[in-house]
Amino acid sequence: MANSIRLLLVEDDESDAFLTKRAFADMKGANLMHVPGGQAALDALRSSRFDVMLLDLNMPGLSGHEVIEALREREDPELVPIIVFSSSSQPGDIDRAYEAGANAYLRKPDSLGGYQQMADAVCRFWRDHAEIPGRH
Repeated sequence: MANSIRLLLVEDDESDAFLTKRAFADMKGANLMHVPGGQAALDALRSSRFDVMLLDLNMPGLSGHEVIEALREREDPELVPIIVFSSSSQPGDIDRAYEAGANAYLRKPDSLGGYQQMADAVCRFWRDHAEIPGRH
């Protein structure tokens, strides 16, 4: 079990990013970095190591689907678990995310309390229970 977790939040919407960052700020051992889009996420993954990525789907430029596909198609793929974090509940979006290689799909909450519950659940699972690639 890891004592801390490094998360990459890929989110173009400022209010969703604010709520997510606020929720994770209250989580002990959670270090969250925010980037505003898909290309910035790929750049961040080239220069830094993250334990988990929270990825929005609907973004200008590279969409979340395209980010997943780009990461999974690399010869030396990033071994970062990808949690799609989207407001979409469309079955096509969910299926496409998993088919592309997402590890989980979470719908964005509609309240700060919901964001805090989500942050707690993500941290408890990925920080306290899951075996993270590159940390064994």
